[in-house]
Amino acid sequence: MDRAKKNCFLMIIVFVTALLCSSLSAVCFANSTVVGFITDGSNLDDDSFNSITLVGLRMLQKDYGIEKEIRCGGFTAESFLNELNSLLAKKIKIIVVNTTIHRDLIAGAIKDHPDVIFILNEIIVDGYPNASSIKFDQKEGSCLVGALCAWQSKTGKIGFIGGNESPSILDFLCGFKEGVRFAGKKCDIDIKFIRSGMSIEGFEDPQRGNELAKEMYDSGVDIIYSVAGLSGNGIIYAAQQSGKYVVGVDSDQDYIAKGTVLTSMRKRLDLVVYHEVESVLIGKFKPGVKQYGLQNGGVALSNMDYTRCLIPEIIRDRLKNLERLLKSGKITFNCSEK
Repeated sequence: MDRAKKNCFLMIIVFVTALLCSSLSAVCFANSTVVGFITDGSNLDDDSFNSITLVGLRMLQKDYGIEKEIRCGGFTAESFLNELNSLLAKKIKIIVVNTTIHRDLIAGAIKDHPDVIFILNEIIVDGYPNASSIKFDQKEGSCLVGALCAWQSKTGKIGFIGGNESPSILDFLCGFKEGVRFAGKKCDIDIKFIRSGMSIEGFEDPQRGNELAKEMYDSGVDIIYSVAGLSGNGIIYAAQQSGKYVVGVDSDQDYIAKGTVLTSMRKRLDLVVYHEVESVLIGKFKPGVKQYGLQNGGVALSNMDYTRCLIPEIIRDRLKNLERLLKSGKITFNCSEK
């Protein structure tokens, strides 16, 4: 074969290879893709918000062969920015972010790095072609929790413990209170926060969670809705010690204390993160704000595998009816009060 024919043949091979890679973008992209993940605080293994996100990333590892690069952003804007910049310095093109704060900082990174896709859980940054903001309708799921707690309580006293007073946590509280109102049963609600304001430390203090929960149980509260990340483990332990009940959050925490965790209000970060990253890998990414609630499976109560026998059938039927009303949009929420 002369040189001209050989060069022509090589060009054809290169063209066909490029064509195949473009038509099989999921495989070609995924096999060489590193996905970054950054979260607030210092703990990934929280049995909650971060843990369930990691489940989704592990599913992507299995199905698409991606690699993970993980950072804990610490407790200050400066430390978070440093860790985010360390991911960007590695030329990582997909970054998943778990935070309810640092919005301006993240918006700046999105603007400065238009070639990087950002998938944001629980923080809204709209108007950029390289950002997807995921908003979970925790009010809907928490409404189910509030109604269940009111119906199931024997003392007429139930509790809510939040990690801090961020808008996300107050959404949980709003939904919870609406569920109690819907139940139509007189119930006193004891409300406490592990940290005031926006402090991230409130999600990593199981000792304080345990102390607050014990105070509540000692005062007559018999069910606590725990919305506190890793701090919730201390609340669950207090429920075990007192022989009372607790409701978990974000992931399915029922297994942590079988028969003590009445149910868990699940936020399906595993499925949502999987879907969003996969959309990038296969070339179908769409930016913007996306809402995930009961209707599309973004939030849901756990199956109550260990407590179903403790909940009367009439209450389970009422929960199903309330879920139908929530999906239909007939339940509205007034979140103007804390």
